[in-house]
Amino acid sequence: MDNHDNHQALIQLEQHLQFQSLLAELSAGFVHVSADRIDQEIQESLQRIAENLDLDSIVLGLITGDGQDFYSRYQFAKPCKKAWQADSLLSEGPFLTRTLLAGKPFIMHDVDALPQEASTDREGFLRYGTRAALVFPFIVGGALSGGIGFGSVRPRQWPEHVIQGLGLIADVYANVLERKRNMKELQWKEEQMRLAAESADIGLWVWNIPQDTIWATDRARAIYGVPNEEKLDLQRFLACIHAEDCERVKVGVQKAFQEVSHFREEYRVVHSDGTEYWVCATGKLQLGDTGLPERMMGASLNITDVRRTKIELERANDELKTAFEEIRQLKDQFHQENIYLRREISERKGTQVVKGSAAMQSILSQVQQVAPTPATVLIMGETGTGKELLATAIHEASPRKNRSMIRVNCAAIPLALIESELFGREKGAYTGALAKQIGRFELANHSTLFLDEVGELPLDAQVKLLRVLQEKQIERLGNPKPINVDVRVIAATNRNLSQEVAEGRFREDLYYRLNVFPIQVPPLRDRREDIPKLVESFIEEFARIMDKSIDSVDKTSLQMLCGYDWPGNIRELRNVIERAVILAKGPVLKIALPVSTSASTMPANSHQDSLKEIERKHILHVLEACGWRVRGIGGAATTLGLKPSTLESRMSKLGIRRPSSS
Repeated sequence: MDNHDNHQALIQLEQHLQFQSLLAELSAGFVHVSADRIDQEIQESLQRIAENLDLDSIVLGLITGDGQDFYSRYQFAKPCKKAWQADSLLSEGPFLTRTLLAGKPFIMHDVDALPQEASTDREGFLRYGTRAALVFPFIVGGALSGGIGFGSVRPRQWPEHVIQGLGLIADVYANVLERKRNMKELQWKEEQMRLAAESADIGLWVWNIPQDTIWATDRARAIYGVPNEEKLDLQRFLACIHAEDCERVKVGVQKAFQEVSHFREEYRVVHSDGTEYWVCATGKLQLGDTGLPERMMGASLNITDVRRTKIELERANDELKTAFEEIRQLKDQFHQENIYLRREISERKGTQVVKGSAAMQSILSQVQQVAPTPATVLIMGETGTGKELLATAIHEASPRKNRSMIRVNCAAIPLALIESELFGREKGAYTGALAKQIGRFELANHSTLFLDEVGELPLDAQVKLLRVLQEKQIERLGNPKPINVDVRVIAATNRNLSQEVAEGRFREDLYYRLNVFPIQVPPLRDRREDIPKLVESFIEEFARIMDKSIDSVDKTSLQMLCGYDWPGNIRELRNVIERAVILAKGPVLKIALPVSTSASTMPANSHQDSLKEIERKHILHVLEACGWRVRGIGGAATTLGLKPSTLESRMSKLGIRRPSSS
């Protein structure tokens, strides 16, 4: 894959973003469209979608009154295509009808691939010149209300992102039609209110303010749940109102008094049996001869059904906004993928390996030899020696460099999840598997998979890994169908795998399969001539990040660094340089060795035996400072930047044992 292909991948992402922008535009338009323009907006939007996605026809149908069939309501078709306009989908497409009635989408890539039971449907599709189709049911609030179909005059493989996007469009139309239905229902309720008022089906009342008595018609008393024989005053009236609304009604009455204005409020009343109703009350204040409020005449109407319809309409709008938010999130996802791809390209340009020593010159020569081949590589070396950096160098020098290398830390994955992480899973493959997951091998198809700490894999996972390396196929959990993969594997370990094989902790056949091209990375103490260049590289990196100006390194500090044994290798050196740059106060960098190790105990011309002794003293010092705690937070391994197993190995070689008194 060359730079042109990489550019095409970026273009494809941009196309996805444009597609999502169309969905966002359609959703936003429907959120604000008025009831009398919904039909026109639907018809116009069908044409925009068809032109944008190169579709030949779109049909939007509604369910019949008996809930067993569908009829055409809106449609768009190109001049070369015959639009479906009929009163019965069941007669021409029984298989499609059953699918939609079951609440499932209908996906047809090629009409000739339909099953035998869909022969009637095949004839129907061909009658209208349709050879590929996507049909989604409209389901709102658990109820099926219709469906939408997208058609093509030629066979077509529907990409996953198109299916997902058209599914969201179907949700938008479903909620728009539900909103239209609720609007009509609301208009009908409002007409009922008008008729009720005209027929005096409203409750009339008059409040005599000076005497605090309320006269009310039978209908008004029924609305508030007050028996005809019971006297009414303001206190009794307020007692009928829901506790959460009572204060608001009092404020409304006071405002009408102060401004000598009309009173209008919607509130809930509670009857003696606990039943709640919504009431709309309006009143007109009348002043007496003294200029003070004398009475308020008004009317009340039970609007419970209207309020319920409004709530349903608000729910439909909320669902429409939710669909819009899903579209926005999908757009953001594609945008982030675009950024990630650009970042990967940028980071690959900066990959460097310090190659001053003869040992590293030899290793880089091996890298250049093996990189162009598909051979499996096994990189061995102590923790912190830069095995992952070498793996990256191999990938970047290979024909697969234009695709991102996929990294897996085998030691960091919980045992129960190793198989699903490596090979993927289907939804419902096991308890808690709520969604389908693509495994790392699939992600690395046509690229490189870096298996760091491969020696940490349990034996059952080793068996499955061996099979993939041999057969070039994987199986997702929950799906026995094999998936072909073309993956170049680079493995790394700080363990002695041959010894692990001898002790039964690593499969011999897998070891030989991985050990096609072994590379042994020497520890930093065996290539001290690389230390000055590494120091220079790290100083440049951290000085840039911390915005500091450092011109040179103190000569004594550099001698100390070159004389130290570096049990944590390059990682430990990097940590030391980072700390030194943080503490730097001038252009000349002075570097202190880990903990309390000083130049007086580590001369640059020390013999090998004295270096081991210095390393021994250093580790002893850290162990004592940590209370001889090796593992966990605050342990010596964390302080030294080593893995616990590596530190324990070094302790064994140096004869360090925990004191019996500790």
